[in-house]
Amino acid sequence: MRYVIALGGNALEKKNAAVVARTVCGLHSRGHSIVITHGNGPQVGELYLKEGRSLSLLTEETQDSIGREIRKAILENCSMADVEIVRTRTLVSMRDREFSDPSKPIGKFYHYEADVPRGRKKFEVKKLENGFRIVVPSPAPLRIFELNKIMILLEKGNIVIAAGGGGAAMIISKGRRRRADAVIDKDMTSALLAEKVNADGFFILTNVDGAYLNFEKRGKGPIRRMKTPKAREYASLGCFEKGSMLPKVNACIDFAEKTGRRAAIGNIEKAEAVLKYKSATIVAP
Repeated sequence: MRYVIALGGNALEKKNAAVVARTVCGLHSRGHSIVITHGNGPQVGELYLKEGRSLSLLTEETQDSIGREIRKAILENCSMADVEIVRTRTLVSMRDREFSDPSKPIGKFYHYEADVPRGRKKFEVKKLENGFRIVVPSPAPLRIFELNKIMILLEKGNIVIAAGGGGAAMIISKGRRRRADAVIDKDMTSALLAEKVNADGFFILTNVDGAYLNFEKRGKGPIRRMKTPKAREYASLGCFEKGSMLPKVNACIDFAEKTGRRAAIGNIEKAEAVLKYKSATIVAP
């Protein structure tokens, strides 16, 4: 079996990395093929405020630093495994409406809008359920440039760490690849990657127990198992927070619809249970 496991940037604490590493090593020892992706919102947000450099370049740099931490945790649990980090670039379109109406939160939360430090670049700040946060463009991923390299490594039996932070955003202008000042949602890129590598399952591990309808509001309820048409209906009704759980649900819907296979969202601390589809599971009809 082949699995793509997406790790949330806010959930990558040391203890959580160890849980994931043990789970991944268990799967690898049984002959399963693994790709690990990861978020980088907190890290990129902090660097963006301090340095003001291209989000695409910062994403590529954090792929190395975060990837090394994940690789180290895996090797501490299965020292004989071959673990490869692939710096990944992802194609987006400058016509994507995210460039005019950004929605992707990065960096940490602030209680008040006035507390948000103003860096050297202009950016928008929006109020979310847990406070104020910087938001930047998050265009849809169209193509993963390093897909062939990832496939070759998987065929060799490597555990692959790729598409960190959704991949470094790139556009094609006048026939040349150029960096785009954007952060691609890692869950959407992970779903695209899962589809293209012909994954048997797609899993998003985060710091909450699965997906809830109307999270932190009256009438909330956890998703246990849901077919894609119903999940799309709830998503269109605003039952999932934009920039948080909504892209995760949409990514699972996309994977399930395009492949006919299952996707699940769950707590990184219960990774093994999530990979057995004992958390929020989205399936094609």
